[in-house]
Amino acid sequence: MITVCPPHNWLPDELRRAGVHTLPLPMRGAGSVMTLLHLVRVVREQRIDIIHTHLTRATYYGLLLGLLTRKPVVSTVHVFTSDPAYRWLSRLGNPLIAVSEAVRRWLIEHGVPASEVQTIYNATDFVSLNGAHANAPQEVRKEFGLPESSKLIGLFAKVTPIKGQDLLLEALPQVLRSHPDTHVLFVGSTNGEFARRIQQRAKELSVSRHVVFTGLRADVARLMQAVDVVTLPSRTETFGLAVLEAMALGKPVVATRVGGLPELVRDGETGILVDYTTASLAHALNELLSSADLRHRLGQTARTFACQYYTPEHMVQRVEAVYARALTA
Repeated sequence: MITVCPPHNWLPDELRRAGVHTLPLPMRGAGSVMTLLHLVRVVREQRIDIIHTHLTRATYYGLLLGLLTRKPVVSTVHVFTSDPAYRWLSRLGNPLIAVSEAVRRWLIEHGVPASEVQTIYNATDFVSLNGAHANAPQEVRKEFGLPESSKLIGLFAKVTPIKGQDLLLEALPQVLRSHPDTHVLFVGSTNGEFARRIQQRAKELSVSRHVVFTGLRADVARLMQAVDVVTLPSRTETFGLAVLEAMALGKPVVATRVGGLPELVRDGETGILVDYTTASLAHALNELLSSADLRHRLGQTARTFACQYYTPEHMVQRVEAVYARALTA
């Protein structure tokens, strides 16, 4: 296997550390044509059997590579997109993988043949980490100077409008009226104007001392293990990997009823689904913070669900089946 990715970011180093043969190549601007020609040579010389692409730019490369080398192309679609590359690819008989049924339905509605797209959910290796950070609740509270008895809500995502950090912030005063010992961890990159506005809004709402912006972290599993509730109040979401990671760690989840999130969060069973309103979000958070038994029940059911359907082994088996189909088409 050879993985092609843009140079000069974190991905090539991570892939090499994982032992993956990595080929960093420029995929934008004037070097694009040379990259395409180089990849044609690699496919032929290395006798590559299948080209698998992720995201739209790579899909255009895959489309052209497939035409030039006559190799099958598989494309995983992670976003709601109407880009013609996916229609062209699928109409040439190349299979698409949607990361949720919501994405699959979207693709079909935008011209992709239903026979050429199937859902394969993302997986998480967090299923193997249960109990790996047993001391995290105490350690994380100490690290951020929070009371040992405090309740922690975690939102794990880059601070952007789509992920709903602003909704959680607006709901927090209602939560604090019922649970004044509550704190929120915003775990994710805080680059950009929106993050600065959110931090300012926390001051305006007089909740700054209850909010921690951790920035980008490499110990997400540890921080997630420390919180009592995980929430993802997104405006839109194709899948929600952070939700799956929380479920795999046995954490109760509150998520908005959008996109692919209802496929993960079964309301009242593996978590709680809410409307995109501060009142709905605050009510669900207060309900969970009020009951350790409810948190435990939802968290354990969520972990069982994640371990049954969202393991790396399960995902690999399904992707390999798509490969087999592509090779015999």
